[in-house]
Amino acid sequence: MNIHVKKEIKRALLAGTAMLMLTTPAFASTQHTVTGNKAVSHTAKVVIRQYRAKSNKKRIYTLKSAGHSKYTLKAKYYVHSFTKFTLERTAKVSGKTYYEVKSPAGYTGWIWSGYLGNPTTYYSKLSAKTLRIKSNATNDFYNHVPGGDYGNGKLTHYGKNYRGKTVTVTGEAKKVYKIHYFRVSYNGKSFGWIYGGALQKIPAVTKKIVNGMPVYTQSAVALKAFSTSKYSYVNNPNYFLNAPSSYGEAPGYSKLFNTVANTIKRKKGTGKTDFTTDLYLPGTVKKSGDLANAQSVVIDGDTAYVMNESKSKTNDQGFVVKYNLPKLRKLASDSKDLSVLRRAANRKMKGETLTDDEKAALTCMTIGPTFTTGHGQTMALNPKTHQIWFIGKSGTSTETSNIQELNKSTLRSDKEIDFKMGQNQTTPSTLTFDSNGNFYAYVKNAAAWAPTNSLKLYKGVINSNNTVQISLVMQGLKYAPGTHSQSMGFNAVNQRLYFVSDGSILSVPVAKLGKLSVKDVRSEQFQTFDIDNKKINTREFEGLTFDQTGTGYLLTIRGVELMRATSSNF
Repeated sequence: MNIHVKKEIKRALLAGTAMLMLTTPAFASTQHTVTGNKAVSHTAKVVIRQYRAKSNKKRIYTLKSAGHSKYTLKAKYYVHSFTKFTLERTAKVSGKTYYEVKSPAGYTGWIWSGYLGNPTTYYSKLSAKTLRIKSNATNDFYNHVPGGDYGNGKLTHYGKNYRGKTVTVTGEAKKVYKIHYFRVSYNGKSFGWIYGGALQKIPAVTKKIVNGMPVYTQSAVALKAFSTSKYSYVNNPNYFLNAPSSYGEAPGYSKLFNTVANTIKRKKGTGKTDFTTDLYLPGTVKKSGDLANAQSVVIDGDTAYVMNESKSKTNDQGFVVKYNLPKLRKLASDSKDLSVLRRAANRKMKGETLTDDEKAALTCMTIGPTFTTGHGQTMALNPKTHQIWFIGKSGTSTETSNIQELNKSTLRSDKEIDFKMGQNQTTPSTLTFDSNGNFYAYVKNAAAWAPTNSLKLYKGVINSNNTVQISLVMQGLKYAPGTHSQSMGFNAVNQRLYFVSDGSILSVPVAKLGKLSVKDVRSEQFQTFDIDNKKINTREFEGLTFDQTGTGYLLTIRGVELMRATSSNF
């Protein structure tokens, strides 16, 4: 160190001015856990560049006080005698940085930063999950932070070859001059470290208007990463019911206009309910599926919403029908005809004369426009916000799925969120919400890491920035209810989640998800009967919903029927 620099340091210390600042740097914090590149917490290697390595002129100095205002500098060690040190304080003199360092043996001294590799901090908490390489990036990838604790590092990839690509962040570091580096992977392969200035943040969501409706597309995959080795399942009783080759029909279905209720009865299981007719809803008139292909149901207050899949349009088209339940029930009771609405809709579509009761019944029904609904079996009410949502498209891990909000007045969607599921999982085709606004979806498992025909459950949230986050519930059920995952439901009164398949329903308490026991699982199979009270194949269970009192309602078809549970114990 030359005489001029010694005088500069002495002058700064004597004057007590801001020219010399003694501080504890962030990278020396005893609270910080250092990770990445096997660096040791609170220590860093001295990296001496080759042209300096053997020079006897590169020294570490001590500052000694000979009084209140007198300091002396004395050369004490050669640079290359320190192979590891702890950073104590920093001093800036005329824009240059010096470090007070301490060896493991307790030796201390001051050294110019130019004699060292830049001390590097490795963060355990990452500031970003994914980043995008800038379109004009010229920085390359290295196996270590370039010029950091481990020297210049070795080139692994040329950055220019990956401009515009999205990379996954696996590590983050900062050199002494607050220069950030990120360790990243691309398409599952580790690429190494790259200068942070070559990267840019990816917007969490982008917005565009499609046919007058806002469509939000999130950049990150929806499903959080999980470890299959940590997945477990409850060995619940086996009430799995195979779907029949052909579904059963309602008693007297061919006659269309039933005037009295029919019942789907409990067959076996820990559940104790039957389902009996609440209302017969409109069915087929001129062609298959025109009003008879109901797929899901929501009850919100006095109103029922039924989503229908349309067979007369291109694939994934459907419409929603809204029903005034109290008025319909009164008409059915007064006329002693549970089919009053079905009869009215049938005659109206045929151009026949209507009775006063039938005219009144039609005022209780509003048919919405046809739009892209997907299969339509996922419509669900969020009891926290009173919004109705449905999954418009269920894609594989890398395909785009979407979830849409239904406008209760226009009966068509007025918002869409596009996302990719990720983690090699397909977006489920079931949906329900709990009292806190969390949503749930289940599938019958087909993955090798869980039992065949087991139930796999996902939990998610729709964020205020119009993105979706989903997690796998790390405990499933060994036996799903049946072949087809038809529907889900949530009862806000007893706080249970329901999993619906054809002729079979399971339920669990939402508060115990992830720590369920066998006794927490309720299971029930049901039996369908024909007009002569003979057992037939199960009817198709399309939807399950609950009103504000906790009463359950089952939507079935052949023909379309809203059925009321006789007990809440299921």
